[in-house]
Amino acid sequence: MPIANIDRSLQAGILADLKETWRQQIPVFRKQQEKLLKYLPDSNIRNATWAWKESVPFPQYWPYGTGRKAQAFRDRYLTLGKYNYELTIPWSRWDEEDDQLGDLRSHIQIAVQRYGQLPDVLISEYFNNVADLNPSILNAFDGAALFSTVDGDGADRLGVSGGNIITGSGLTPDGIIHDFAQVQQRALSFIDPTAGKPILSPEEADFSKMFAIVPNSANEVFQKTAQSEYLKISGENIVSESNWLKGIFEWQTNPYLTDTSDWYVVLEHSFWKPFVFREPKNVESIIADMQNSDSARETGEYKLHTHVRCALGPWFPGVIFKVNN
Repeated sequence: MPIANIDRSLQAGILADLKETWRQQIPVFRKQQEKLLKYLPDSNIRNATWAWKESVPFPQYWPYGTGRKAQAFRDRYLTLGKYNYELTIPWSRWDEEDDQLGDLRSHIQIAVQRYGQLPDVLISEYFNNVADLNPSILNAFDGAALFSTVDGDGADRLGVSGGNIITGSGLTPDGIIHDFAQVQQRALSFIDPTAGKPILSPEEADFSKMFAIVPNSANEVFQKTAQSEYLKISGENIVSESNWLKGIFEWQTNPYLTDTSDWYVVLEHSFWKPFVFREPKNVESIIADMQNSDSARETGEYKLHTHVRCALGPWFPGVIFKVNN
């Protein structure tokens, strides 16, 4: 009697599992990353350009009997390519015959989760200022690095001395609280280059809108800062004061940070984001097996080839700050 070849059905199940895991997992990572990323409109151009408005006009005095004076927006643009990222998972056909498919499915799920974590790694390379998965570390729209005291022309970034780099006060609860206050003061000082008015309102720079990204080693001190009712303010451990920042801000550890003392603050803004992202639409995949691969027929090793096309770049430095300890 004829024997049914189940290779096709097994592989169809693998690919279906891959797509389902992508559908379930990617929204989870997207929720975590939305504080940092502006998702760019889709474009099939490899190196595409997006225009945006840097400045917002401010109301002006309108004397009685005079005509109106139109105010122009200040146009900016950013250009970002699209890059390939691949992940190949090999397995032996003999493992498949020995009913090891469950192990393979676990690898597939992990692979999709790794794609979901890819923006985290790309972002962290800007924190560490070292490109690995990013083809290069790009400058922000003003011609300077994402974290800089000056813009590309050597002027104070966004009109403020120090730009978006804060001199840290040390990794202690009182030091962290002071640095959050420094971040707020710096954010409220940023000036719109065209209108000459503050970019952010007090409500937009409220402490409740601040999200800290910290190295793993700083988790304990941030736990104390965020949750302690009182903080010690004297070396003799006999004087303390109320922690006015308790329960107000959010923080998250980042395992990719290489510096153990520097940390970062992001303002959750409805429009401005620190980064832009050309996101992949799906994981494209193919299985190399006995049916389509000379190598698989020769070695008995199958491969699941997956890849995505995406890219990340810096956008607006006025809503992200480096606390440099």
